[in-house]
Amino acid sequence: MELSSIDVDPRVWPGLELIEAVEGGHRNTVWRGRLAHADVAVRRSRRSVASLDWELDVLEALALQGVIVPEVIRTSEGDRHHEGIVVQRWLHGRPPSSEDDWKLVAEALQSIHQNMGTYPQRPGCCTVLELVHNRVSVDADLDAIPVEIVERMSDIFEEFVDVPTALIHGDPMDGNIRIDEDGAVGFLDWDESRVDLVWHDLSNLGVQVLDDDEHARAQRLSNCWEAANAWTAEPTYARTRLAALQAD
Repeated sequence: MELSSIDVDPRVWPGLELIEAVEGGHRNTVWRGRLAHADVAVRRSRRSVASLDWELDVLEALALQGVIVPEVIRTSEGDRHHEGIVVQRWLHGRPPSSEDDWKLVAEALQSIHQNMGTYPQRPGCCTVLELVHNRVSVDADLDAIPVEIVERMSDIFEEFVDVPTALIHGDPMDGNIRIDEDGAVGFLDWDESRVDLVWHDLSNLGVQVLDDDEHARAQRLSNCWEAANAWTAEPTYARTRLAALQAD
């Protein structure tokens, strides 16, 4: 979607200027902008109002715990979003690039998991252990996947009943992480956050934090979930992850 095709009412965020589309937003459209002489991120979410409210509640809860997350800039009416659009202060810093950086990221994620282990589930989401019954979670829709593949996925998910659940980021890739000059870790893009198995966050970091057996199992979990989650929206990617799963 082109930047010019998005119409942000100037009365909602007075003075907001959209500058350039940001690559890497995947299923959401993200722009870099300026507001009150400061850099901001402008994102159009495709989630429901209830789901988006949950996400923004999570950011507020994490900020209160000292986790670095983007701060929401409210509209002129005091709302946190308008017609799915959210404006947030730009989170400066650099992506992780070394083993030491990734160790800091892993520690920050594990701290979030520990402190947010009883957080309520996101509307419309469930853990992968519940997915076979609920059929839908995040972007996964089991009814859109061939029955024989769903049966295989369900059997695999049941292998992880021993893994704890907590609030997870859901997509802690390097592009969604910022490390500041003091080594503090911040997390962007909580669009895929939910309550689920914590290994989702720990399976594909730039450093291995689980033991060898757990890491191999976590890779299996990741391949299975990514195939299910992307089956409709990113079919080529989904088939690639399914092929990796079947090669195990």
